[in-house]
Amino acid sequence: MIRWTRSARIVPGKMLQAMQWAKEIAEYVSNKYKTQVSVYMDSFGEFGTIRWYCDYADLAALEKLGNQLATDQEYWEKLKKAVDLLTPGSAFDTVMRAI
Repeated sequence: MIRWTRSARIVPGKMLQAMQWAKEIAEYVSNKYKTQVSVYMDSFGEFGTIRWYCDYADLAALEKLGNQLATDQEYWEKLKKAVDLLTPGSAFDTVMRAI
């Protein structure tokens, strides 16, 4: 099993809007691509950080979805909404393998 995560910091003062947007983008990908994307927000530590999680059977499945999203114009339009919600340069992706 492969787990992908993405984290990003919320711009101060944009907490509610960022939380709503984060849920919308997770729902869009989950529904359109039939994969479960979960979204969380840190309660301790990096407060104001949103994290998305998605599990895949293998790296090929992760790559397949990445390729689909790269050409999904509706997805890219939804991402544009985050320009004023997330701190520039704060997005960070991690790919993990179950042991």
